[in-house]
Amino acid sequence: MMSGLKLMISALLLVGSLSATSAAYARGGFASENPFAAEHIEALPPKIQRKLSARAKACGKKAAAAHYFSVSIGTNGQHFISLHFEDFACQNRTTICRGGLCLHEVYLQSRAGPRLVFSAHARDLKMVDDDDTIGLEVSGGPLRGRYRWNGGHFVRMTTGKE
Repeated sequence: MMSGLKLMISALLLVGSLSATSAAYARGGFASENPFAAEHIEALPPKIQRKLSARAKACGKKAAAAHYFSVSIGTNGQHFISLHFEDFACQNRTTICRGGLCLHEVYLQSRAGPRLVFSAHARDLKMVDDDDTIGLEVSGGPLRGRYRWNGGHFVRMTTGKE
């Protein structure tokens, strides 16, 4: 009776380990895919696609980017798109990054098409909804700080400490 119980436990352990191994193997297959894809560029407005195509030539590659290369936010009928060039496929990285800081651009989408409204070399740039107004949080680089959209451009916000 005891050997039958041991046999059943061994069989259950074997099935469990095979299940875990195949799940890990399946996840490993996903991780081996190329994270840079042209689709992340093709989803952007044509005017931005043309700019990125020209930049890609300087980089030495066809335009491709990682999933979070472009981020969108909107409020009060205004729509902004930020581009994060640390997630842009580029063999010649010096064309988009320098000293650990990469290019970040913010476009305002309008009927006439997207218009560049902010550009900085930074460690990161985050767009935020700041009380129904778009704000930027820029970390690293000479333009680090907080900015707020005033209807025409981004204005640096000051604190009482500056």
